[in-house]
Amino acid sequence: MRDYRSNDEFFQALRELMQRIEEQGNIQAARELRDGFSCLNGLTDGWALLMESIDRVISGTHGRIEAGDMAELKDMLMGVKKIVCRK
Repeated sequence: MRDYRSNDEFFQALRELMQRIEEQGNIQAARELRDGFSCLNGLTDGWALLMESIDRVISGTHGRIEAGDMAELKDMLMGVKKIVCRK
């Protein structure tokens, strides 16, 4: 799992990933991620909403996201789960 040095670094990586997913033609998946990203408010509930969005994209885009991008998305989900669950 990639270790992000700051939230800003994570946010930039997520923005870049959303852009790549959109460029692959997965407009709905990119929109779902942007919706979750827009919920970030500095509180755990915002992170939980982002976590749910990432999870929906992973479970709903079988084979439509390039393997490397899917692996990055799954890593991001693991990181967000740590924030939400404090583990």
